[in-house]
Amino acid sequence: MRFRSGSRSKWTGAVIDLTPLIDIVFLLLLFFLLTAAPAPDPTLDVALPAAAAADTPAPAREVTIVLQASGVIYYENAIVDLPELEARLLQLARSDAGARVILRGDRASRYDLFVAILEAASNAGLSLHVAVDAQGRP
Repeated sequence: MRFRSGSRSKWTGAVIDLTPLIDIVFLLLLFFLLTAAPAPDPTLDVALPAAAAADTPAPAREVTIVLQASGVIYYENAIVDLPELEARLLQLARSDAGARVILRGDRASRYDLFVAILEAASNAGLSLHVAVDAQGRP
């Protein structure tokens, strides 16, 4: 057996680091998956049956409550105090359980009155809707 004496071979093979290559491949895969338009779902095309006009429920009665900035409460354009409002809401709930209460509160109105009206409608079991302006402010 013959050994080389002295030095080893100076040439070593080139080493390619695969980590950046794999990173780029995953980034490209992610890019194509996110930018590709999904195929339309054929189950979304549904022919809905027509409903008879007699099957539509009658619109619910709407009652408007206005809370002014001064703290004055109006129930259907009549000035009421909080205990009278609670009594009228309970009477409304007994006569028409599906009635909707619309609360129109001034932006500068007292918050404790606003919450008291919300609680009165909730205790009566009525659905309460708060009226807001076009920008979404109460």
